[in-house]
Amino acid sequence: MAVFTCDALTAQERYKMLCAAVVPRPVAWITTVDETGAVNAAPYSFFNVFSQTPPLVIVGLDLREGGAQKDTLVNARAAGAFTVNLADHALAPKMVETAAAFPPGISETEAVGLTTAPGVTIAVPRIAEAPIALECAVYQIVEVGPARSLLMGEVKAIAARDGLFDPDTKRLTVPHWDPVARLHATSYARLGEPYDLPIPDWTTLAETTKADG
Repeated sequence: MAVFTCDALTAQERYKMLCAAVVPRPVAWITTVDETGAVNAAPYSFFNVFSQTPPLVIVGLDLREGGAQKDTLVNARAAGAFTVNLADHALAPKMVETAAAFPPGISETEAVGLTTAPGVTIAVPRIAEAPIALECAVYQIVEVGPARSLLMGEVKAIAARDGLFDPDTKRLTVPHWDPVARLHATSYARLGEPYDLPIPDWTTLAETTKADG
């Protein structure tokens, strides 16, 4: 087995290898609002949900080319809020379009022809076409290096497309909702067929191992 020590790799090499190894990753399609009221939208795949109490999501953001902070981080810090929109496969092209290097002050949602809907608990809109959106208050921002910040958000509300969750059980009503899966470089994927693997009782495993031995 080949072993690559991270200290011997450049930052770009680490990025390429980690992104190729840790797949698939969900994509946080984040909307924020700047001081003029323009809605910024940008996708980030260094993202996941980390806690239910409090309900926390964490997003990793790097700097723009040239060293400036990205609009997402600037706007979220100033407003104290952001929305994580979750795109399905049909929305993937629009999501990628918003990753273009738009200058500050330009609304990506308007530029690519998306519509927005007002937030319920925060003053940041969601992307109306997205199947699911998480309204977040900024919980903490942690600077973990000269070019990387962790944006932590406490989820205040979950907006979901009608029929996606059972209103009583709160369970998903479909096997999955065709979310965008991030791979590496410019590669994305769809989820395959889901399957169940229940966690067994450990005593059963112990008895099976004893019998096999």
